Amino acid sequence: MASQLVDLEKNKHLASKMDFLLTILKTREPLSTIEFGDDGNDEEYILGELITGYNILLAENYSSLIAYQSFSNALNRAHKIGNNDAVKFCITSILETLSKEIFIGSKQFQMYLNQYEKLIVNNDDRIIFAYYNVVFASKEDENLTTSKNLDNHMMVLGNLLSDKKDSYPLMPKYFYEKGTYHKLKGEHTKATEYFIKALDLCKFPHLKSLKNVLYWQLSHNFYLDNDIEESENFLKKSEKTSSGLRQIFYDYRLKAWILNAKKKHDSAYYYLNSSVELEYKMGAKNNSLETALLSIQNQTDKLKLDQIISENKRKSTQNWLIVVTLALVFGAGIAILVQKNTTKKRKLAEQETLLKQERVDNLLKQQELVSIDAMIEGQEKERQRVANELHDDLGSLMATIKLHFGNVKGKDKNPALKQAQTLLEEAYQKVRGIAHSKNSGVMSSQGLLPAVKKMAQVISETNALEVSVEDFGMGERMENSLELSLFRTIQELVANTIKHAEATKLNIQISQYEDNLNIIIEDNGKGFDRTKLDKSKTGMGLTNIEKRIEHLEGNFTIDSVLGKGTSIIIDIPV
Repeated sequence: MASQLVDLEKNKHLASKMDFLLTILKTREPLSTIEFGDDGNDEEYILGELITGYNILLAENYSSLIAYQSFSNALNRAHKIGNNDAVKFCITSILETLSKEIFIGSKQFQMYLNQYEKLIVNNDDRIIFAYYNVVFASKEDENLTTSKNLDNHMMVLGNLLSDKKDSYPLMPKYFYEKGTYHKLKGEHTKATEYFIKALDLCKFPHLKSLKNVLYWQLSHNFYLDNDIEESENFLKKSEKTSSGLRQIFYDYRLKAWILNAKKKHDSAYYYLNSSVELEYKMGAKNNSLETALLSIQNQTDKLKLDQIISENKRKSTQNWLIVVTLALVFGAGIAILVQKNTTKKRKLAEQETLLKQERVDNLLKQQELVSIDAMIEGQEKERQRVANELHDDLGSLMATIKLHFGNVKGKDKNPALKQAQTLLEEAYQKVRGIAHSKNSGVMSSQGLLPAVKKMAQVISETNALEVSVEDFGMGERMENSLELSLFRTIQELVANTIKHAEATKLNIQISQYEDNLNIIIEDNGKGFDRTKLDKSKTGMGLTNIEKRIEHLEGNFTIDSVLGKGTSIIIDIPV
């Protein structure tokens, strides 16, 4: 298709530029950029934007946004001169760019598929159209499962390629998409078969990126089948051929999973953390491209509208039609102005109402947070008061009684007095223990992590519930009031597990990375349906805990499945 962009017999001075573009497409390697400029030559301008776009798209640190803008510029000029072959090539370039990004649930590609469908003239065009329908249908579902659309598109593409040989240019990509299709359905053996077929056909330079993806998919497939050794072999091949943020991200994430399966948790955590950092960078790139798509997605529709207006003007040959048209336009203009004015007033009134409601909602939320703070502060003061009274008042009183018992003569000869003294000693020790327990928590000399571990040890010693604590990246102490609030929150959630979950194991994970603290509390209990939860029996209450976390500008998530346990995730900026 690229060779049809310009008529080289009539434009021999463009032949070298065309060869330049074809070389990039064949080698899939960026070449030194040629400055074309916009000197009025439409075909030279289109070639220049395409070359610029592919140079950027194929670079190691590519920018999908800049590449998309170059291809979009070329597409607009191709529409302007009415060169359908150029339009189709520009559209496939844009679709290729979009396929590199993961816009799950997005429909930004649809307008380009619609444009391409209207330009189909032969079987090759139908195959390309069907192929991209398959590519994007596999990303439509946020659950990444096979949908009816994907099934239909895959069947259409398979029928179109049924009489094609393996040497047909799209066969490697077809086998890859077929493997992905079976992988999404959980049919790993079939998926591996098609991935191997595709890999055997990747013998040309322009398929090196697909080759890298196939290595990764095979590695992941074997990982899902618990064949760690074979998974590692293909991951090494993927790492050797990877370039750019996306491919390195996938390598790091899969490597973290493999190392975790091999019980090498420190190394697994390192690669997982590295992949998260790359994921943030990719997310920023996706957002920028998404924004660009939203800002110019209607350019083609505008071009079509201009053509319709031009055609109407050409057909307006009689004066009386012009007069009627002007009258209608004048009347419509007045009606639109009146409607806009009315709409504007209505929107202003609605906005004012929303602002008032928002102020009321904010006030109520502030009052709720103040109530929660007061409740927690009251709980802490009550704990402190009870601990002081037990230790200072009742403890001192019992110590005095012990002293008097010690002065009683003949106590060793009187079994009753001796037994009373023993019981008094036990009572005294229990009072001291209760006092220290009530006053335990995040003391200034301890910190959040030691306090949680101490609580876990005490609970585990009862043999009723096995509590484990894992920590990652916990560095310097946080502000003491924050640690106290978090400890009481964890303490309440653990208490809820003991009272209601009927669990035998409870795991607490506390991780700190950069400026974020992540707490995960998981049990293997009976789970619950939060919609049926009796809030009057939950003490501090899950709802109040959630609001407290929101007050700390954090996130509180509950994932509970009946019969399978409960996971509670807390993310807080520190």
